[in-house]
Amino acid sequence: MPTGFENIYQKLPVLLQNIGCSYYGWKKSKNLYGPNFNNILNRLLISEKWSKNEIEAYQNEKLHELIHHAYVHVPYYRETMKKLNLYPGDIKTRDDLHKLPVLTKEEVRANIDKLVADSTDKKKLLVSHTSGTTGKALSLYTSREAETFQSAVWWRHRMRYGLHYNDWCVNFTGKVAVPENQNKPPYWRWNYPMRQVVINNQQITFQKIRDIIKFLDETDFKFYVGYPSIIHSLAATANQMGLTLNNHPKIIAFGAENSTDFQIQDIKKFTTATLTEHYGSVEGCGSASYCPHNVFHEDFEYGILECVDPDIQEDGTISGKIVCTGFANFDFPLIRYEIGDIATWAPVNYQCPCGLQSNVIMHIDGRNDDYIITPEGRKSKDMEYVFHNTDNVRDAQIVQYKCDELIVRIVQRNRYTEKDEESIKDGIRRWISQNFEILFEYVNEIEREPNGKQRFVKNYIKKNKYNSIEV
Repeated sequence: MPTGFENIYQKLPVLLQNIGCSYYGWKKSKNLYGPNFNNILNRLLISEKWSKNEIEAYQNEKLHELIHHAYVHVPYYRETMKKLNLYPGDIKTRDDLHKLPVLTKEEVRANIDKLVADSTDKKKLLVSHTSGTTGKALSLYTSREAETFQSAVWWRHRMRYGLHYNDWCVNFTGKVAVPENQNKPPYWRWNYPMRQVVINNQQITFQKIRDIIKFLDETDFKFYVGYPSIIHSLAATANQMGLTLNNHPKIIAFGAENSTDFQIQDIKKFTTATLTEHYGSVEGCGSASYCPHNVFHEDFEYGILECVDPDIQEDGTISGKIVCTGFANFDFPLIRYEIGDIATWAPVNYQCPCGLQSNVIMHIDGRNDDYIITPEGRKSKDMEYVFHNTDNVRDAQIVQYKCDELIVRIVQRNRYTEKDEESIKDGIRRWISQNFEILFEYVNEIEREPNGKQRFVKNYIKKNKYNSIEV
């Protein structure tokens, strides 16, 4: 919602807030379910069954079209390619993309107008904003057609699990749909055009949880969507109070955050639902979706996900930075855009049992700065293994300010003891490094970013331009 409208919204009675939510949903759904939505979705349901050769041919054709368009109509790319003495014909396949430089968020900020195609009417474009969890939000342009394409990709993923876009869901979000100071039900708001009820994380408290669970039991929702940390807050709070959910959702679809083992354990215990995930971004230039075998498949029709600075592991998997080239938005194309995340791709010859032939990402490892730097100078991303044997941890976060020190923030369960603390220390020494000084902070909750997301690892160690560590 626009900021001005939000300020007015917070002061409205519940009935008018429901109308406000539905009005926002009506405006949003006009883009998400645009006139070509069903046609795009039907094509996607067919193309996901293509062979590797068909996928490769499609991507190379779309890439050729995109590069030619960018060279002719987008000043930033035309200038960049001329400086490099490159022409559209020099980039024929995704294997040629490395000839172009990686596009960073800072370069997008500095060249925002030069990235708009001169063949489009800028007045008709939509403005979207990244969350700015690093402290710097980023504004971008998109189109209604691009948002419809993205929505169809999301729904193709959900349809793999038997869902339909007419099904009702609960959206667990960081956006404040219900004012935090509301002290009696309803602690939820209705968005009728998008067929969802909205529950924001500020409402999931010990004082309000019984009313929320009662509402979920009395209303038929086929699936839940939202940040895993918020859905986990619901499950963990209910589990701690001995509350049960009788009207279970069939599916829970995560997005926007990585989930941890203890979050998944609590959510499954509470909901008995099948859990699935989708990887995407506000920038709308790359996407990957779970299949029932719990790996991500590149949504190849939507764009290309490159693995940059690859690191081949002993098991053949390949870890590296995600760099995206999007096919949906020719009005503001992002080519080789560094999204800021790290992923692990499947071994080269891996065949997923589900039968889909698109590239497989085994897991999304997190943001570039969601790594621990060990005293030995290594990067480690396996912090969740530290908590495998700690059922008495309700929530946790790892914070690093120094190379030789970790701060472990813990939200305890009732049975938490010194043995759990020792188990966490042993896990860090086993999985990460034996040379850390480990400090514990016990808190009532883990703080969230301004957008409502929760980060499992926060690394404040700076790196200089040579990528070495500054302490």
